[in-house]
Amino acid sequence: MLRSTTVLHRVVHKASRGRVWRRFPGGGVIVWITSLGRKSGEWRTNPLLSVRDGDDWIVTGSNAGQAKLPGWVFNVRAHADGYVLVDDAAWHCRFIEVEGAERDALYDKLVGIWKSYEMYAENAGRYIPVFRIVLGERIAKDAFPS
Repeated sequence: MLRSTTVLHRVVHKASRGRVWRRFPGGGVIVWITSLGRKSGEWRTNPLLSVRDGDDWIVTGSNAGQAKLPGWVFNVRAHADGYVLVDDAAWHCRFIEVEGAERDALYDKLVGIWKSYEMYAENAGRYIPVFRIVLGERIAKDAFPS
């Protein structure tokens, strides 16, 4: 189901030129991250629900509560530099995994915009990582690798 939803989101994003499904009820923003595949060496783009924290964006490797970590988590752990697209703006970025009290506070912030994160944590039966996306140099949207 999750894979079908992601595929549908990609189709809608492309067809609407990114104008549809940018926001979730509750204030969540969809960001499109692009990370370098740790095995393939190819750029991979994924839509993720996020929340703003100062100048950064926060995302989580919840994989909708599945037991398996999403592939992008392994990619950003191996190669922290990537890209992020938010609405019509794109940046180089760095993915930083947060832990401890900071991780817990940011996960609670994510729960505040999407209550299902509480259920995801229970259903997954694993530690759910949280990442801070630190923005770097802004790039032209058409230079965003997707």
